[in-house]
Amino acid sequence: MKIELLETFITGHPVIDRQHRSIVDAINGVSDAINSGAYDRCAILLDDFLGICENHFTTEEKILEDLGYPGVKEHAVFHQELILKARAVKSLCMDTHKPDSIKRCFDEMATLLIEDVVKGDLQFVSFLIDQNVVEPRIHTHTPAKPDSSSNHHRTLNG
Repeated sequence: MKIELLETFITGHPVIDRQHRSIVDAINGVSDAINSGAYDRCAILLDDFLGICENHFTTEEKILEDLGYPGVKEHAVFHQELILKARAVKSLCMDTHKPDSIKRCFDEMATLLIEDVVKGDLQFVSFLIDQNVVEPRIHTHTPAKPDSSSNHHRTLNG
């Protein structure tokens, strides 16, 4: 399964959106390793993913704190919970002899990203707009095209 970050749910903040793309790239790197049968690479790629997420969360919280976002403490707790979930999921991925576990792990990682962007980050987009940090945008939805290199495709509208 591949993840695609569509413009319809981009926050509008260049740093946050660039980091979201890095998270998507990290998830897709794990997907590529799974699809090619390179299960031994998954643990390293998952560590990279967690590092990218932790860096993103720290950066995002700092941006929100600097802007005076009133929900920054709750958002930070949400991030901490996501990292705890991700670390728990990573333990499923340690057995490289069980491809099904690794695939489940990948699905959990994709869910983690969707939870962050959709449930978490979209809550502060209106704040960014109100603070004139980002421009309001009107989006039209266009269906995602499946990646031909994979049997599954998940679109991340976030």
